[in-house]
Parts: sequence; C-alpha cells; structure tokens
Amino acid sequence: MSANPTVESAAAWPEIEPRLLHGNRPPPPRFPVERLPEAWRPWIEVQAQGLTGADYLAQGLLGAAAAVCGARVVADVTAQWREPLVLWQALVGEPSTGKTPALLLARGLVESIDPELAQITPALDMLARRANFRESGVTLWCDDLEEWLAAISRPEDRRLALAGWGGDAADLSHCEGYVPIEVNRFPLSIVGALQVDRTARFLNSDVEGLASRFLYAWPVPRIDVVLGGARADHKAVCVLLDRLATLPGSRSAPHPLPLLDGARDRLQAIVPLLRRFMCGTDGLEAAWIGKAPGTIVRLAGLLCLMEWAQQKREQPPAGVEEQHVERAHALWSDYFWPHAQAVFGHAGTTLAERQARRVARWLRRMRPDAVSREEIRREALCQTVDADTAEDLIERLHRYGALRPTAVETSRRRGPHKRRWAVNPDLWAN
Repeated sequence: MSANPTVESAAAWPEIEPRLLHGNRPPPPRFPVERLPEAWRPWIEVQAQGLTGADYLAQGLLGAAAAVCGARVVADVTAQWREPLVLWQALVGEPSTGKTPALLLARGLVESIDPELAQITPALDMLARRANFRESGVTLWCDDLEEWLAAISRPEDRRLALAGWGGDAADLSHCEGYVPIEVNRFPLSIVGALQVDRTARFLNSDVEGLASRFLYAWPVPRIDVVLGGARADHKAVCVLLDRLATLPGSRSAPHPLPLLDGARDRLQAIVPLLRRFMCGTDGLEAAWIGKAPGTIVRLAGLLCLMEWAQQKREQPPAGVEEQHVERAHALWSDYFWPHAQAVFGHAGTTLAERQARRVARWLRRMRPDAVSREEIRREALCQTVDADTAEDLIERLHRYGALRPTAVETSRRRGPHKRRWAVNPDLWAN
C-alpha cells in the first residue's frame, strides 16, 4: 500500500475521537498486587517483566489457589450462608496479549501439585465424571470461554455449571456413557480466556446468568518488556500451593472456615452498600453486583488461606479475619468492578462502533498513508461487510478524525475514479 501523492497535507488534522483508540472505557486500574499476601507477590512481579502482564498472572494465581483447595473448604458466614472457595475468572483481551501464557503458567503450577486438577477437559460431562471419583474437586482451564458457553447448550449442562458455581448437589443422570449418579457437592472452578471481539456473543448468549458469576480482567496490553531478566521462583509458589493442598476437607465433606466476629461485622456493613449500589443498575450489571457479597466472601477466604500458607503454623486458620474481608472488598470494588464495567460496556456498544475500532487497529498496525474503501473492506474487515457498510464506516472514521478524503485521483481508463482517504498519522502515535 504505497503513499498517495494527492494526500491533502496542508490542513491540520482534528483530534482523534478517544473512543476509537481506547473504546468506551477509561484506562483500567492495574491489579493491586499489594493486596495479596506478601510471599505470593514476587512470582507475579518477576514474571510480569516478560510479555504477560501482572493482571493476567494475578488472575491465574488466584485461580491456581482456588483449584488446589477451593472445592474442599467452605467459608461459613452464617448457619444458612456458606460459600465454596471456587472462582470463575475471565482473562479478557485482544489476541496475543498474554492471556494464554498466563493460563498455561497457572495450570503448570497446579499440575506440579495435582496433575489431574490441571487436565484440560472441555466437556462439562467429563468434568462431572471425574468429580465422581475425586475428592479434591474439578477445575476447568479454558482458552475460549465463548466457545465453551456455546458448547454447553443443553439445559442440563447449564444446570450442572450453575451447580458447580455454588458447590451444590448435581444430578449426573443425563451424562452419557456411565452409570447415573448424584453427587452431594459439585464445586467447579473456571479459569478461562475471552477475546474482546467475542465478549458480545458471550454475554448475549448467556440466558442462565453464567456470565454474571465471572471475575473479569481486561488490562491494557504490556508495551515494555524485560528480556533476560530475573526468573520467577516457581518452586517457592509451588511450596505455598502445596501447603494449601494439605488443608483438611474434601469435596463431599468440606472443611468449614468461619468468618470471625470482626469479619462478619465488616461484611454486614458492606452488604447494604452493595444492595443500594445494585438498585442503581439493571440487567447484567445488576446481576453481577448481586453476586458481590458471595464473591467477596470467597476472595476473603482465599486470601485468608494464602496468608496461612506462608506461615509456619500447622493448624488450619481459625477463620476469616476483618482484614481479609476488607482486602477482598477493595479488590472487588477498586479492581474487578471497573474491569467488569469495561467488558459490559464494550459488549453493549453497537456493531458499527466495534467495526470502526477494528479498522482503527488495522490502520495502526499497517500504517498506510491512504486507503481505499476496498482495502478497508477486504483487508481490515476480511470481507465481512458489503460496500455500503464499508462506506458508512469510512464516514464514521472521518467524523472521528481518523480519515479524510484525498483529492480525486484521475484514471486514464474509463470507469469510476479511484477514491482514497488519507490516514491521520496521530492514529499510530497514541
């Protein structure tokens, strides 16, 4: 794609519409590594010097902790309210931004503790079948959450997934190929990746509310990289995870981890605030906020156990303390909620907005001086739109300050003139 000699260069370019560069979200907060117990932080901080950022690594590490012990421990809030320490986590981002490497690193940590917990089993039925015979629970490691959700299309599959979230009893009589059976508990942790351009399909196809149970992380991709730096101490983290694996309890008879008085009082003060917050929203946001009390309890329980793992005590912790609830609430409100808003907001934007940003990303990658409608339609959008839609997108990009028409290029042959649009060079400077 060569430069067009007729590009208009005299007039100053307008400022590019920010949503074209960054979507509709403000810069997301970074994962607050300082909220994790001290001994767990170096693995994230050192590993994050490479191509995978701290956000994905922290998500993977929390997922690894939940995979090792979350199915065997329940946080007791009251006699009627118990939360399994399982998490559903979604690593959101563009392709090649470090989601899969973080997923593999976390899986590798778990594999060193319990190889079966690190097995990749896309079919939920197979996960259920393993749960029949194993007492440490099951974990789903998934490189494409949108594909997974589409695959569990049967109502009984969705019910099984919901049972896994709550650590509830599960009826496996529908599972083909083995003896019908019911299990008293089916706790299921999920650590998965989700591409940005698939979030709308993921959220819109979710009629059972599975998406409202995920903790989302959608960080800005790393630009700075340290090659040949210090190596992360995987052994030190594996020692901590191995400590978690020694905790008492099993899938069928979980170990109770009570909320101590200070922790319960702090949670009691937080819940009304969350309820009022939920009343100001609707739809998926309201459903996600509605899960907040239980999610905060789960995070607090895991933080409590991760802190215990770095200590010398042999006896399990007496219970969740106030500081654990406070840290978990801060993680939810200051980190996970802004990232969830970004994901929900992106999925709620129009198709034209998402296509315009896709063209902008292509322009930033290719850096042409000028483009034609057909180049945008064929190369940027892979012929997924017709000529009229491509024209509409060009007009939108013109309004956003990314493109403007060049002087008409005459042709020696008869036929329509070739129309081209100059590209704002500020597009790849941001």
